[in-house]
Amino acid sequence: MSDLNYDLAIVGAGPGGYVSAIRAAHHGLRVALVDPNPPGGVCLHTGCIPTKTMVASVDLLRQAQQSSQWAVSIAQAEAQLAAIVDRRQKVVTKLAAGVQNLIDKNGVDFIKGRGRLKSPTEIEVTDAEDNVTQTLANPRAIILATGSRPTDLPIAPRDGTRILNSDDLLTLTELPPKLLILGGGYIGCEFASIFAALGSEVTVLEAEPRLLPGMDPDLCDFLRRGFKRQKITVRLNETVQSATATDQGVSVQLADETLEGTHLLVAVGRTPNTEALGLEAAGVALDGRAIGVNEFCQTNVPNIHAIGDVTGKMQLAHVATAQGRVVVDNLIAGKNNAAMNYDEIPAAVFTHPEIATIGLTEAEAETRGIPIRMGRFPFAAIGKALAQGETDGFVKLIAHAETGQLLGGHILGGHAAELIGQITLAIKLKATAEQLTETIFAHPTLSEAILEASEALFGQATHLPKARER
Repeated sequence: MSDLNYDLAIVGAGPGGYVSAIRAAHHGLRVALVDPNPPGGVCLHTGCIPTKTMVASVDLLRQAQQSSQWAVSIAQAEAQLAAIVDRRQKVVTKLAAGVQNLIDKNGVDFIKGRGRLKSPTEIEVTDAEDNVTQTLANPRAIILATGSRPTDLPIAPRDGTRILNSDDLLTLTELPPKLLILGGGYIGCEFASIFAALGSEVTVLEAEPRLLPGMDPDLCDFLRRGFKRQKITVRLNETVQSATATDQGVSVQLADETLEGTHLLVAVGRTPNTEALGLEAAGVALDGRAIGVNEFCQTNVPNIHAIGDVTGKMQLAHVATAQGRVVVDNLIAGKNNAAMNYDEIPAAVFTHPEIATIGLTEAEAETRGIPIRMGRFPFAAIGKALAQGETDGFVKLIAHAETGQLLGGHILGGHAAELIGQITLAIKLKATAEQLTETIFAHPTLSEAILEASEALFGQATHLPKARER
């Protein structure tokens, strides 16, 4: 048993866990951070950072291949997957060392091992052989931040060679000639965009009527057209019956035909890591397959909190970080002052072109009975977009029809993930569309599309022809 008295014990050192630990340490709390793997979690090691490093490489490749559009001549533009993987690993290694250094410098006790609840007030730490190496007793608060893993499908049994999950796909050093992707969510779409640019023949199979189910339909439809230009085959409303690996590749059985490929990526979501966590021993309740939490990220056991993918909320690294901040801030205050508001959280999909979104869609507003007005503006009418050759896409804003308060923002186009921050701030500050029209944006910039979209809410976009009155 540990003879140290911890204010906070955290199980899981991903972007939720390690950031919470550092933030708590900044406020003078004694913190234990438990994880069998190096800090950083899925985001750093097999998720956000590795994939975005690959996106950066293929974006440069696209520009080089299309250099004549910029009046630049590049004789040969090609990329090797093995070299991209090598660069990717260097980026991950550097960032991982930085995270470990931050943990050490802030006085957080990093305990290598697997943490599980022994009771509502105790955490056991076990080694790889499941031997108990340490017990953390009576911390003031506990945070469970164990993340998630790729969801397996019994009809497509993973072998790690031909039938792959997203972790497996990152281990490839040779380009899959014919890649089939089961799942048209953000993971499937991002990998489709990456591998098609590298030269794979890519087919995406999605059971729903559109890609990126749950996102604004205009974004989904535009992305599908973009995928067609990139020679990515998209098949919607498709139900896979089974998938079988062979020596030569993989065979996927649909309702009325069989598709052949060299590899199959199963990208049908992620499953919260709740197994072997001692939830039953501590009396922590599940909500489906996830740990149930309230707006303060508390479980049904008041001193035990959960954050990140394990809660089954928005499975995004910055959501885990935000949830951790709520827990730590309330712990410091001694009462629940901070709370999560998921309508104020942006999401990004790093396809080509990028997609970013925040807040309500038109359909969600209708479901909630909120009257809205909508404004949309194309990047094709923005000078900086033409200069950069990034004219695909648009900005779409949604505001309350009566108060004018901004409720949602949706962007498809170059640098969408960066641009969404401006709309996020406006929504966080409860700004109105009118206030946004009064804001001065630098010229020439892509962000001027946000200004024009806010003007379009009133039918007054400067650089669009005004609709004729009937």
